[in-house]
Amino acid sequence: MRIRFLLTLLAVAISACAAPSDGREQPTAAPATTTATSERPAQRPPPGLTPAVRRQPAPTMRVTAFDGRTVSLDAFRGRPVVVNFFESWCAICRAEQPDLTRVAAEFAGRAGFVGISHHDTAAAGRTYQRHFRIPYPLANDRSGTTWARWRVSYQPVTVLVDGQGRVVRRYDGGTTGGTIRAALAYLLDE
Repeated sequence: MRIRFLLTLLAVAISACAAPSDGREQPTAAPATTTATSERPAQRPPPGLTPAVRRQPAPTMRVTAFDGRTVSLDAFRGRPVVVNFFESWCAICRAEQPDLTRVAAEFAGRAGFVGISHHDTAAAGRTYQRHFRIPYPLANDRSGTTWARWRVSYQPVTVLVDGQGRVVRRYDGGTTGGTIRAALAYLLDE
């Protein structure tokens, strides 16, 4: 009831501000003259992204995917990459995975994705990949070297890397598809 009252009050206040007080049309400012350019207006970055001038190089990454391929960060040079540290048995990882799968499919060919577990077996990783229909490579960092290099001590952690191989944002403890989608769209327009 209180929310309805506040919304009604807000609507009245907004409509009062929008209408001229004496019934006459108010003069408007002349539109600014523009020159024709091919540039689009600068897109505002989603919250939390590190500005390009302050980004640090991402740690190296070279892992063997569950299908036997070698995956390295260098293979994605020139396009943004989402590096997801997960475990197949992690409840939060399982909850965020459908969103990551959808966003990976949406940005296929324009952005790279790779998932890296640490305490999984290859069989558990393959089952997880099939279950969630993950279109990108998943790998197991059995030695923990990659997790240590990226300073990951728990899962899930998702790290967004720009096309120059620099860390843009780190999402500790889970993220959403909407958050990753907005960040990738921004990076592709950068």
